[in-house]
Amino acid sequence: MNETAHEATGAHGGAEHHPGIGTLLWPVLNFVLFVVLLVRFLGGPIREFFRERTERLRQALEAGARARREAEALRAELARDVERLPELCDRLRADLRATAERERDTLLTLAREAAARIRRDAELVIRNEYAAAREALRAEVIEEAVRQATVLLREAIRPDDQEKFVRDFVATATVPS
Repeated sequence: MNETAHEATGAHGGAEHHPGIGTLLWPVLNFVLFVVLLVRFLGGPIREFFRERTERLRQALEAGARARREAEALRAELARDVERLPELCDRLRADLRATAERERDTLLTLAREAAARIRRDAELVIRNEYAAAREALRAEVIEEAVRQATVLLREAIRPDDQEKFVRDFVATATVPS
């Protein structure tokens, strides 16, 4: 034997150690007993833990799928809204234009009615002012006519005429009617 083979045989005194059945059987029995005890005492709680965990994972996956469907539906709706945006803008412009035209027509109608009322009120004021001016002019003309008639009568009536007027007046005043 060479020196390398001697080292391979070991430094334990040169004897090789081979495990026997007994050396392997006790650890295997120990492990089997450990597994049986684990399954016996912890099997129910472990199964319950994994069942609950599976259920939680299933619910989380369903919630995720539901959220994904909702998000996709929302994205599709937003995409439709974006596609319809020019149409919506045109419709809003048309609505605003129609509203502005209705408002303009309403304001014009109100302005025409106000102008008609102002015109009627002005005509009434004009008629009243015209009537008042006419009455004032008439009174002034009458007053001037009376004044001029008085002047003419004073110039035209003589003292004889005045005595005759007084006698006629007295005669008509004393006559019983």
